[in-house]
Amino acid sequence: MESIDVASARLFLTLAEELHFGRTAERLGWRQPQVSKVLQSLEHQVGVRLVARSSRRVTLTEAGDALLEPLRSWLTQGEGLADIAKAAALGLRGQLRVGLVSPAGFGLLPQWLRHFKSATPEVELILREATLDIQAEALRSGTMDLGCVLMPQGASPAGLSGRLVAVEPMMLALSQPAMIRLGPTPSLEALLQEPLVLFPREIAPELHDAVVDFYHRQGHEPRLVQRAVQMATLIHLVSADFGVAWVPASMRALQREGVVYVPAPAQAPSCETWMVWQAPARAVVQRFMASLPVEGAGAVVAA
Repeated sequence: MESIDVASARLFLTLAEELHFGRTAERLGWRQPQVSKVLQSLEHQVGVRLVARSSRRVTLTEAGDALLEPLRSWLTQGEGLADIAKAAALGLRGQLRVGLVSPAGFGLLPQWLRHFKSATPEVELILREATLDIQAEALRSGTMDLGCVLMPQGASPAGLSGRLVAVEPMMLALSQPAMIRLGPTPSLEALLQEPLVLFPREIAPELHDAVVDFYHRQGHEPRLVQRAVQMATLIHLVSADFGVAWVPASMRALQREGVVYVPAPAQAPSCETWMVWQAPARAVVQRFMASLPVEGAGAVVAA
């Protein structure tokens, strides 16, 4: 089959259906002599006659009849491969490798992914929980297509293209013993004097600095007693009364015994969720981003 071109294959299949050179030429938009010439070339390629032609009728030879189904299968498979390639080029097929920080799992991202999967069932979603620094490296190396990261309000991911997709306030997670010590409505002054559990600066420098800068603006040095990479781990440390933690408001969905979430003051930093990628974006990334709701979203920021 490899030596038979697509045009010749389509000619033969059409002629096998019509068994008439004139109607075959009409269906293909060819001239009748061209049909005869291409058929002659095809028969020369395979080395046997495929069509028996008399003054009254056209029939397939045994060789032509034997070639019919394999040729139809080959042509259908070839067209199927072309469809697969076209679908991938349009972002309708293939893989979408998504990195996400743990708080994103409590926000809108799962809904967006479910909607996208429903609309593009031929795209395989591969999810990987990872911090900002790991996502950035994976995006640059090409082992990840799209990232979901947290940034302080007004910042944007350095060296990556991205789009702001959500803004939410920060909250303070406190232990029950801390609430007993501080009372039902603790003052900001009292909260800032509590021991602090925080993620390391290297995994999210902008958000880390925003929290520390807030303490400094209020005239306090944070009493950092423990670091943890994942937000969920910070909540576990809070439940053990290591200290207080600043977390996105969506983390309230993570209910753990002994943890109370307190609204942060208005002057506290807000948290932004960004979808980020390495330019130029793959077709599947472009399709996912186009599927996100426009309301509340920011413009695309280029790297």
